Amino acid sequence: MEKLTENEIRKRMTEWRNLKVLHRKAVEKNIKLKADNRALRKRVAELEQGQIFLLDKIGEMQLQIEELKQMVFGRKRKKKEGNDNDDDLPPEPETGKPEKRGRDSYKRPVPDEKDVTSHEYHNLGPSCPDCGTSLRDKETVVFYEEDIPLPDERTKLKRVTLHRAEQGYCPACRKRKTACPLPSAVVILGEKVRLYIVYLSILMRLSFFQIRSLLWDTYHFRISEGEIAKILHRKADGLRPEFERIKKGLRESRGVHLDETGWNRGLYLWVMASMDTEDVLYRAGKSRGKGNADDLLGKDFKGVRVTDAYAAYRNQPGLHQQCWSHPHTKLRQLAYTETVSEGIRDHCLKAYGEFSEMYEKLRGYLKEDFDPVLRADQKKGLALAMEEWGRPRAGDPKKLRSIRAQFQDYPGEWLTCMDEEGIPCDNNKAERKLRHFVIKRKISFGNKSKKGHETFEILASVLMTYWKTYKDSFFAELSALCLKGV
Repeated sequence: MEKLTENEIRKRMTEWRNLKVLHRKAVEKNIKLKADNRALRKRVAELEQGQIFLLDKIGEMQLQIEELKQMVFGRKRKKKEGNDNDDDLPPEPETGKPEKRGRDSYKRPVPDEKDVTSHEYHNLGPSCPDCGTSLRDKETVVFYEEDIPLPDERTKLKRVTLHRAEQGYCPACRKRKTACPLPSAVVILGEKVRLYIVYLSILMRLSFFQIRSLLWDTYHFRISEGEIAKILHRKADGLRPEFERIKKGLRESRGVHLDETGWNRGLYLWVMASMDTEDVLYRAGKSRGKGNADDLLGKDFKGVRVTDAYAAYRNQPGLHQQCWSHPHTKLRQLAYTETVSEGIRDHCLKAYGEFSEMYEKLRGYLKEDFDPVLRADQKKGLALAMEEWGRPRAGDPKKLRSIRAQFQDYPGEWLTCMDEEGIPCDNNKAERKLRHFVIKRKISFGNKSKKGHETFEILASVLMTYWKTYKDSFFAELSALCLKGV
C-alpha cells in the first residue's frame, strides 16, 4: 500500500473535520425537524377537532336560527295540517283519502222552533202579480233568516233603567231605611255590562281601546279605560274564592298538565290544567324558576303531572309523565331542515322514523281497553325499544344527542301513562290552554303591574274554566256564580 503524503493526510483530516461538523449540524436539524413535525401534527389534530366543533356549532346555530324564524314568522302550515285555533279537540289523524263533503255541509242547519223569535207571512194573492191570471197549485215555502239587531235611531240596544227608591227615617232604629241598597253614585254600571267587559278583555283578548270602540259602535255605550280597569279588578276580587276552589280541586285531582310561556318583560305565564275536566289555573307575571311549579302543585300533590322536559317540573310530588309530542316535533323539524348537510339530514330522518314508529305504537296501546297484564307486556317491549333508541350513534348532531339523552337520563318518566288508565302521553292540553292567551299577549303585551297580574290570573282561570265547561250556558252560569256573592 502506498504511503500517504503529509499534504494528503492534512487534506483528508480537513474533510473529516468538515464532515463531522456537518453531521452534527444535520443531526441537530433533524431533531428540530422531528420536534416541529410533532408540533405540527398536534396542531393539525387540534385544528381538525376545532373544525368538527365549529361545524357542529354552525349546524346547531343554523337550527336555532330556523327555530327563531318559526317563532317570529310562524311555521308554514300545509293545507291538511289543521288550523291554529285553541279548540280542545286536536286535529283528526289522516286516514287515507279524505271523505268528500256533501252539499248539506255547506248549508246552515235549520234552527229549532224554540229559537224562532218572530214570524213573517208573505201572501201572493189569488192571481199573478204580472199578468193577473188566476194561480193554481199554490203552496207555502218555509225558510229561515238569522240576523242580529244593530243600533239605529229607533233600535237602542243599551238599556237604561231609572230607579226610584223610597227611603225614610225609623225613630225606633234611629236609622234611615231604603227600599233597596243605594249605590255610591247617581249613575252606575249594571252587572251584565260588567260581565261582558270581562268577557271581551279575557276571553276575546281585546285591548281597552277595542272594548271601548265595540261598546260604542254596538251599544252607543261610553266608558273610559279607567272604568274598564276598575271593573276587571273588582270582578277579580269577587271571583277569588272560585279561583281558590279551582286550585284546590286541581291539587287533589288524579292528574294535571303543566306548561309555561313568555308573558312580558322577561316574565312568564304558567298554566296547570286538569287531566279529566276543564278546570284550569293560570299564574301570570312569574319567573321561570322552579318555585312556580312548587306553588302550582303544592306540597301534598299525589297525582300524575304531565309536562315537557323542563327541569323545573322534575323532583315534584306525585308521578311524572314526560311529553312525547315535544321530542317528536323537534325530531320532525330536524329531519326536514335544510340547514344541515344531506348526510346528517338522512341520519336524522332515520332517527325520526324510528321514534315515530315507537310513538305511534304507544298511542295505539293507550287507545285499547285497559288490561293490566297486557299493558305490562306492552310497556316492557316499549321500554326495550326506548332504551335502544336512546343510545347515542355516530353522526348524531348535538340536538339529536340531547334528545336521546333525555330517554337515557329519565327512563322511568316516559311510560307512566302505561301504568294507569286515562293518563295521556303528551302535554298538548296545557299548550292549547296557553295558546289562547299567547294571542292576547301579542295584542296587549301582557300586564304591567302586580295588581294587573293577579287580576288577570284570577279572571283567566275562572272564565276559561266556565267557558269550556258550560259552552251552551256560559253567561248564565257566570252570572249565577256572581249572584252567589262570590
